[in-house]
Amino acid sequence: MNEDNGVKEELNIPFVKKKEEPAAPVRAPKRSGFHIPAPAWFGIGCAVVIGGILAGLKIRDTVIGQEFALLDASQPVFAGYSGGGYLAEEFAPENNALRMLEDEIAKRREKGRSTDALEKLIASVSCGFEKEEGFSNNENLIYACSYDTDAAEQAGIRFASTMKTYTVSGLAEYAVLDVFAGVSADWQLDESGLSIAINAPQEYLDMGISYSYSYGGDTYNGESIDIHAEFDQNVLRSYGYVVETDEITWTLGAMPELITDLHTLSEDERTALQNTVQAMLENEIAGCGNRAALSALTGSYSIEITGISHAHIDESSMNYFNDSHRFRISFDLDTNSEAFISQYGNFSASYTGSIYRMSDGSIRFLTNTVHACEFTGFFGTYSLKENGE
Repeated sequence: MNEDNGVKEELNIPFVKKKEEPAAPVRAPKRSGFHIPAPAWFGIGCAVVIGGILAGLKIRDTVIGQEFALLDASQPVFAGYSGGGYLAEEFAPENNALRMLEDEIAKRREKGRSTDALEKLIASVSCGFEKEEGFSNNENLIYACSYDTDAAEQAGIRFASTMKTYTVSGLAEYAVLDVFAGVSADWQLDESGLSIAINAPQEYLDMGISYSYSYGGDTYNGESIDIHAEFDQNVLRSYGYVVETDEITWTLGAMPELITDLHTLSEDERTALQNTVQAMLENEIAGCGNRAALSALTGSYSIEITGISHAHIDESSMNYFNDSHRFRISFDLDTNSEAFISQYGNFSASYTGSIYRMSDGSIRFLTNTVHACEFTGFFGTYSLKENGE
């Protein structure tokens, strides 16, 4: 090659094969770790996802593992008052778990697997509190579940959280009022007849509490009655009270016996009865100023009643018509008047009514007869005018 003038010129030399020098050894790249191409990573990722799904399905197939919480975190809501509290709404913290088991039944059916054990397990679950009402503030209530353990084992289910304790709170505080304290009932005889009377403390009546009674059947035929109390809970709460019981059974004394035959009365009983009724007549005569008017054909007179001289008891004529067992107690009256008629007439007063023997053995005469301050009659026989029987 001519290098003059800075020009390189290739010389034309016949080809001569040169001895080849040994080639330098080729070194393999140094590896820092296992290397997977990017496309491979994508495949692996898909496999992992698919595997996770399959694993999840397997877990789901056993209802989220071998141990399954039966009760969830629900909390009961209470209402009422302390000592009389109750559940304000349905409380069933096991329902969510039972729904999941129902879903599991559907899945197993789709796969053609037996669901008998699961169905038997679901049907066997029974949960609840040891009592349903009467809760008090700060009271601990246990909610527990029972189930068929054999069915659970066959279904591959192990329940956890089958019992929980809840503390009652938030109930209003009231005093419990016994509306029957001091209340009594007994037989009563008055102008309207034989009845049962209920006696109650005035303070209860002032709070608007009223009472009534009832008994089985159309007619009374026993010794017991049911006494009912009626009231407005809101009114009682305004007084700071609540009521837990609005009915009691009360035992009465023996029912008064209606006398149907005068011969069942002793002489002493007849005498005591006549004296009682005579006192009633004396009161009425005193109310008339011991005088009564008499109108006769010969004129009008004022008759003075000076005394009661005689009394006797007879069956009333009413008994013959309606079997009412009524008796007539009559009295002869001593009178005085300037008119000759008082010297030639018979004056009397009488009461018509029923006779009862009370449970204590005493005799009572029930009548609604009252007298006017006036004599009525004719042909020398006169009696104080009666109003009522």
